[in-house]
Amino acid sequence: MLELTRKNPHAASVYVYDVDEYRQMRLLVTDDGKAGVALKGDEIVSAFAHKDCAYPRAARAMLRHATALGGRRLDCFDTVLPDLYADAGFVPVARLKWNDDYAPDGWDYDTFHGFNHGRPDVVFMAYDPDHVGGNYTRGTGQYVDDYDDGIVRAQRYRSR
Repeated sequence: MLELTRKNPHAASVYVYDVDEYRQMRLLVTDDGKAGVALKGDEIVSAFAHKDCAYPRAARAMLRHATALGGRRLDCFDTVLPDLYADAGFVPVARLKWNDDYAPDGWDYDTFHGFNHGRPDVVFMAYDPDHVGGNYTRGTGQYVDDYDDGIVRAQRYRSR
C-alpha cells in the first residue's frame, strides 16, 4: 500500500494507517501484495489495487469477501471509489461537504479537479445485500454536519 501511495497521484484519497493499527485489523491481501482491503471491526478501510496486480478485479472480489466477514460500512471521497463500493452492495447513506482544513496530506486540488473542483464530499456508505452489483449516483446521500454524524447514519442503516 505504501508503494502505491508513492506511485499513484490519486493515493491521497485512501487513508493509510500506521503498521501497528493494521496489526489490529483483519487484512485481505493478494499473494502478490498488490491489492487488498482491511476490516476494522465492521468498517472496511484502505481498499487498494495496483494497476499491475496479477489479479484483475481483485479489489472487487475482496470487498465482497469483506462483507461476508462482517464489513458493513465505509466512507470515502466522492471520486471513483463510490462506484467500486456500490458494485459490492454499498449504498450512500450520508455525505459531508469538503473542508479544506481536513484535506489529507499530499492532497492535490488539480489532480482531483474533476471531482467538485478538487473538493469532493465524503460519502458514508452502508452495506445492503439487496444492492450487490448496484450503481452509484453522484451526489446521493443526505448531508450531515460532521463526520461522526455520517458514521452514526451508516451504523443505523446497517442495523435496520
